[in-house]
Amino acid sequence: MAEKRDYYEVLGVSRNATLDEIKKAYRDLALKYHPDRNPGNKEAEEKFKEVTEAYEVLSDPEKRRTYDQFGHAGFGPQGFDWRQDFGRVRMDFSDIFGDFFSDFFSDIFGPQDVVRENRGEDVEMRISIPLREAVNGTERTINVSVYEKCSVCDGTGSRTKRTPIECLQCHGTGKVVYQQGFISIGQTCPRCKGQGTVITDPCVNCHGSGRVRVMHKIKVKIPAGIESGTSLRLRGMGNAGPRSGARGDLYVTVFVEEDEFFKRKGADLYCEVPITVTTAVLGGEIEIPTLSGKVRARVSPGTQDGTILRLRNLGVPKGSTKGSLFAVLRVVLPKTMSREERRLWEQLKAIENEKNYPEIAKFRSKL
Repeated sequence: MAEKRDYYEVLGVSRNATLDEIKKAYRDLALKYHPDRNPGNKEAEEKFKEVTEAYEVLSDPEKRRTYDQFGHAGFGPQGFDWRQDFGRVRMDFSDIFGDFFSDFFSDIFGPQDVVRENRGEDVEMRISIPLREAVNGTERTINVSVYEKCSVCDGTGSRTKRTPIECLQCHGTGKVVYQQGFISIGQTCPRCKGQGTVITDPCVNCHGSGRVRVMHKIKVKIPAGIESGTSLRLRGMGNAGPRSGARGDLYVTVFVEEDEFFKRKGADLYCEVPITVTTAVLGGEIEIPTLSGKVRARVSPGTQDGTILRLRNLGVPKGSTKGSLFAVLRVVLPKTMSREERRLWEQLKAIENEKNYPEIAKFRSKL
């Protein structure tokens, strides 16, 4: 699979571009690559998808911050999923094009008349957890504000629970069509908001929407070994739809915090362990941190700086196995010395033999 291009590069804007600059760049590129202007051109179709994907991220302040910090990895291993995320993207087009692209996307992704189906919106949450919890798995309780069915009107939106009547402006279609030259532009009906029907006696509690916002505490199980940027999907935990519509989903994106000891690479963990010169020269036992406590390991005499010790099965769970922990040994020098220590080092210098340092001998031979 080809590597994704930088979103700023796709839109041709700088990393400090304003929202208006991003919208203008997107509008120009989207019109350029729109399939109606490039019939049968697959390359133009892919370009259109690419610029729309970039716009969906960079036009959203929260998503843009995530992208600036984590890049494409901030949206999980699968990145941007057109079939999954298009419903959310499509909502943002109205401020630029109205429903200009509705027919095109219906051909590619199937019917997108989500408004008429009254399905609730998906809800997105982001949480961060320590590396230890990501490796071992955990459970978190999060506060989520979602729309629930109005208890006063039982989700009908009507104060008397009367059946909605057909919208007189769109005649029940949910859309109105405007002609601009040779182009017909379909837009969501402003009177019924795409429902095709209107409520004549709206509920005073939900103002006719059939739903009200409620705060919930939800427990989220985070599996062991989760990677930073992974999104967990909780079906039916999003917003309730207008007028007793189906619920959307809740997406919880998990980011793993940096650890003071460990760096993660796939299923393996890496850490740097400082050792003294005498331990490196003479060998001995050292302590190595792990996610389950300290372990002792043997260092061989003559250990060089950068030597790596591998501790199997102390890494990240991956299926039925675990990765390894790699301890990178760093030989450190004393910054201060007592008189006795200095005297001993001077004695050592007087008797040391450069033949015992093959790297130095090799360097001198090259000179």
